[in-house]
Amino acid sequence: MTSCSAGLTDCMGSCRDTQIDRANCGACGTTCDAGQVCSGGMCVLTCAVGQTNCSGACRDLQSDRANCGACGNLCAAGQVCSGGTCLTSCGAGLTDCSGSCRDLQTDRANCGACGNACGAGQVCSAGACVLSCPSGLDNCSGSCRDLQTDRTHCGVCGLACLAGQVCSAGACLTSCGTGLDNCSGSCRDLQTDRANCGGCGNACAAGQVCVAGACVTSCVSGQTNCSGTCRDTQTDRLNCGACNNACASGQVCVAGACVVSCVTGQTACSGTCRDLQTDRANCGACGNACGAGQVCSGGACLTSCGSGLSDCTGSCRDLQTDRLNCGTCGRACGAGQICAAGACVASCATGLTDCSGACRDLRATSRTAAAAAWCAPAAARASAGPARSPARRASRCARASAATCRTTARTAAAAAWPAPRVRCACRARAWPRARRGSRTARARAAT
Repeated sequence: MTSCSAGLTDCMGSCRDTQIDRANCGACGTTCDAGQVCSGGMCVLTCAVGQTNCSGACRDLQSDRANCGACGNLCAAGQVCSGGTCLTSCGAGLTDCSGSCRDLQTDRANCGACGNACGAGQVCSAGACVLSCPSGLDNCSGSCRDLQTDRTHCGVCGLACLAGQVCSAGACLTSCGTGLDNCSGSCRDLQTDRANCGGCGNACAAGQVCVAGACVTSCVSGQTNCSGTCRDTQTDRLNCGACNNACASGQVCVAGACVVSCVTGQTACSGTCRDLQTDRANCGACGNACGAGQVCSGGACLTSCGSGLSDCTGSCRDLQTDRLNCGTCGRACGAGQICAAGACVASCATGLTDCSGACRDLRATSRTAAAAAWCAPAAARASAGPARSPARRASRCARASAATCRTTARTAAAAAWPAPRVRCACRARAWPRARRGSRTARARAAT
């Protein structure tokens, strides 16, 4: 904590004389309005008798070392101000209080003794603190009265005017003087009286003064009068930078300018709040747009696939039918295989069937089996049964199996020439050797 000398007060680390300091008048932080000065710890329009306005502060030029004889005239080190002159010692009736000559009979900051300061609203009289009234008012038994207009103290304390009279210019009269109006028996200036501004009983609100019969706002430093209300145009959203300049929805006023105010999780991008975790046009950072077919997830652009498709290294694939990604990304089916329902299976041409991974023609296999079932028993019967004429055996073989044997010979790729000859053995044995050779040649040619 700052240690201040007698008569000064610590105001946020700075020693101030709250009796005369306009920025700390009567108490730290209490600022006087424009055109006012701080006198006796109160903001008034003029300084009290015996003091002079020096840059907005009331100073006693007779004893103030910093303003000795004139504002700004500073006494040298070791000197005091006495009678408006810088001296090495104080004159008669004055006392050296911390290098300043003070009249302990009248000095509010050193009343009766150095450092004994009178309270707010008090003055030092004969070395004692008594009630102090602002300029134009008098102390009447502890109450400040305007002896020029007060009907109960007209001209002097305690002199009351008669019924029907008013007090004007310190005299009881039946009417008020020029420029004054009778307000409940008291003559008031309706142009300047805050309690009767423009009309009797029309009191101005706190922080307002009466100017030309109208209550106007008297704003402290840093605020602006906007339609009768003091506003801080540096932070007020409705009066940002100037009166009535309202910020748009979602904006705040910072240093007199409207800027975007985004909720948690969003970022201002060119005046618009965006979620950088999901916004495709601002993915991860303002202006970073995702490509076609991509979405923004966790602040990164990722491929977006339709229903039934999966993202395989940035490409949308159907894992149920894609041979290169069958069942899962990267699983390729082998040669001759297709992907069906997410599994690699053999791919057979039209008319063929997948039999344990091999393509088979079930129709040709059926016919081959039938021919073998017929021709093989016929050959056995021709060998073991009673002898029959060659013509009869040939006729039977021809009728029953000629067509089947020819079809088998043409379509069964795995069957060699001996097989047809065995299956049609009944016909071969019945014919002469010459004809058998001729028929064999024709059969080979047909096949």
